[in-house]
Formats: sequence, C-alpha cells, structure tokens
Amino acid sequence: MAEGAGAKTVDVLIASPRQDFWDSIQTILQGYYPYKMKFFKSVDEILDSPADDFQPLLSLLDGQGGTEIASEWAQSIKMTFPSTSILVLHASDSGIDFENVKKNGASELMHSSYDREFISDMVLHLAPIDMEGEHIPITALMPVDLRDLEADSEINFDIYVHLPANQKTVLFRKAGAQIDEKMIGKFAQSQQNMYIKKTQMKAFFEYARTMLSARNISVPVSMTEKFQKSKKSIFAIMANFMNSATGDFQEGRRIMAECLSIIESFELTQDRETRSLFNEICRFAGNTRTTYHDAISIAAFAAFFAQLLGFPEEQRKNAALAGLLHNIGLAQIPPSITSKKEAEMSVEEIKTYQTYPDRSVNMVKMKKVSLNPEISAAMGQHREMGNGKGFPQALIAADIEPLSKILILAYHFHRMTALENKIVSCTPNVAIQQIRDNAISGDSIFDLIFAKKLHEKINSL
Repeated sequence: MAEGAGAKTVDVLIASPRQDFWDSIQTILQGYYPYKMKFFKSVDEILDSPADDFQPLLSLLDGQGGTEIASEWAQSIKMTFPSTSILVLHASDSGIDFENVKKNGASELMHSSYDREFISDMVLHLAPIDMEGEHIPITALMPVDLRDLEADSEINFDIYVHLPANQKTVLFRKAGAQIDEKMIGKFAQSQQNMYIKKTQMKAFFEYARTMLSARNISVPVSMTEKFQKSKKSIFAIMANFMNSATGDFQEGRRIMAECLSIIESFELTQDRETRSLFNEICRFAGNTRTTYHDAISIAAFAAFFAQLLGFPEEQRKNAALAGLLHNIGLAQIPPSITSKKEAEMSVEEIKTYQTYPDRSVNMVKMKKVSLNPEISAAMGQHREMGNGKGFPQALIAADIEPLSKILILAYHFHRMTALENKIVSCTPNVAIQQIRDNAISGDSIFDLIFAKKLHEKINSL
C-alpha cells in the first residue's frame, strides 16, 4: 500500500495476455481512484518485476485460458508477490477447475460476465479502500431497504443518492447525522434508492439490528442484510455450476438444499391473502436487471403468481426453484453476446443466445441436482410464447406446460417492472393490465386463462 496525493493508494496487479481484459478491468474499476493498477502481459514480466516499488494487495487474473494456464499464472504471481490475494475472472468458453486453481494460489474465482455485479464486492473485500466525496462509483455503493431505518435515530454510516442522468453520486447525510420520518417518506414516495458504501455494510447492519431490537423483533436481521445474504448464497450456488470439476449426487443434494433454503428465507411459498401477495410482488418489483436480481425476482414472482392462480404449495416451490435456476445457462454464452441487448445481436449471435434455456437445464443436471420434469420444463420453456414466436423450440400454447406458463408470466412481468439503466418501464398494476391486454389480443405471449385470472385478482384490490 502506498501513499498517493493526499490519500492512500492500493497497488493492484492485472494479469492477462489480452488487451481487452485490461480494458474491461479499467471499465469495472472506473472511479475507484485509490487503486493503482499495473498491467502484466506475460508470466516473465511478473517474475522479472522489481518488488520494491510495487506491492499489490490484490491481483486480478484472466482465467480465459483454462485451468492449466490460470494455475501457472497464479503460481508465478504468488512466487513474486506472496502477500497478494488473487481473484481469477473466467469466461464461458474456458472450463476451469476451481479447486485446482485455488491450490496453485488463487483466492477466489468468478465468472467475468455472469458474476459481474459481484466483482466490485469481491475486489473491495480483498482490497478494502475508503473513498470520500461525491464521485463514488455506483458499483461501490449498495441500496438499503427503507424499512430498516428508524425515524429520529442517529446513523453510523454515510447516506448517498445516485443521479442517473449524469451518473453522479451525492453525499446526502454523513455518519453522526439524524434521519427523520419526513426524509424516509420522501425517499419512499419518490421511489428513490438510498445508498450506503459497501465498505460501511457492517456498520449499517449493526445499526439495523439495534433499531429492530428496539422494536422487539425476535430475530433482528434487517431486510437489507437478508437480501445481501441471499444474493451471496445464490452466488455460491451458481459457482458450483461454473466449476468444471465433476459433481456427484451428494453435491447435487447439497445444492438443492441451498436453493430451498433461499426460497424459505424469502418466504416465497408462505400462504398469504391476495393483498399481502400483491404487497410482496411490489416489494420485488423495481430491482435493477442483473443476472442475480433476475434469478431472485423471477423466483418470487413465479411463486406468488402460482399462489394467486390457486396452485398448491409443492408446485409453488417448484415454480420458485425454476425461477431461481432459469438463467444459469447464460454463463455458457460468450460475454460478447450477453453484453448486448437482443435487438443488437446478429443472426448468429441470436442463435447462440437462444440456447441458454436448454443450457440451464443441462448445467443443473450435470451437477447431479435432482429436478422433477415440471421444473426442468419450466426452466427450458420460460422464453417460449403462446403464439409460437418464442425460443428455444417455438412451442405453441397447447404444447407449453402449465408451470412453464407461470414462469413465462414471471419473466415478462419482471422485464416490464425492473429498472433498466435506472428507468422502470411500468408499475406492477400497469404490467398486469398489459399482460391481460396481450392475452386477449389473439396473438398472445401469455396463457389467456392465467392472465385474465391474475388481472381479476389484482384488480379486485
């Protein structure tokens, strides 16, 4: 760690023979001004590096070449810089054995596109830095659930707001300030996210536990903490599927148990009245679209819609499981494709992209996770459309399974209500209305009976 101009800087080593890897890291860590990054294009450059003027706390290693090459680079980095932590970023076309690479010095492995939302979290965990002022990158911040805040309380963390129009963050309240009911209400009414620095996550959780204990909550764990823990649990589950090491049935049972634990933690299959179900639907709506938010939100919407449509608890659980695992196949699609919107893809890229539902099913089965046919069908058919214009099989409504039709509803509802570039398309009520309108149009994506029943239920509130 070195002293910079008035602030501490942290040395970070970037290791890859590819210029585009260096470019992508610069994009990911743009605005993280305390990091002093140095690019090494070969193992020899690393081994010959003078150790006196550069001491990396963190090394980001390109895992594109697969297990053997990543292991060689990791060994070389560790030989030259024994104290550095190594984060390996791998991609879809490079099968990589996690345990093998870790034995050779790697600290963590992450998928360069599928895990992108977690990369900054891991970087900050392995190489903590403190950034001040009003130009903190949004990726260094995390939103908090307003229900975890207590009016007229003193905060032990900084509060930020993000201005998407100019991509700036503004320091709203400093640690030690008071927050009041009017301020909390203003954020809730405007649907504006309130952010804290990820490096102050522990302080926020301690604050929230104190506030919840004062409310006599038996288990004083904040909604923000629950959501973060669940995202990390999903990240750990998905890492199993991206590890090229062969799984066994014991591992499959463990993965399934972890998935069920996430569903239970969010109480997705709990019996609720219609009003309570709609409140939960609204709570999950408006999430930013990322691979992990998509997984959590679609699992929730599928379970809630299944209950509104009268499905029993076991099928609600199956719907949630299918939603949780529906997009893991995206990890096998090249980042050059997944980084684009579907409308921007070439014909060949679209063909590749449209294989991801089948890939999701196959990846789960390869890890010996026991899926019943209903869950497999829902995962594989969630991008089909009743009018036969979907993928991967262009099925018509009569050939789509009932649970799959629920996942189709959940997928499109999430797409309509989630934040895309900080802009939300429509409210939950409007989305349900649009789904119903599409269902009666004669060229429908959705099941007519399901769509009309959902609309009737929600419209009756």
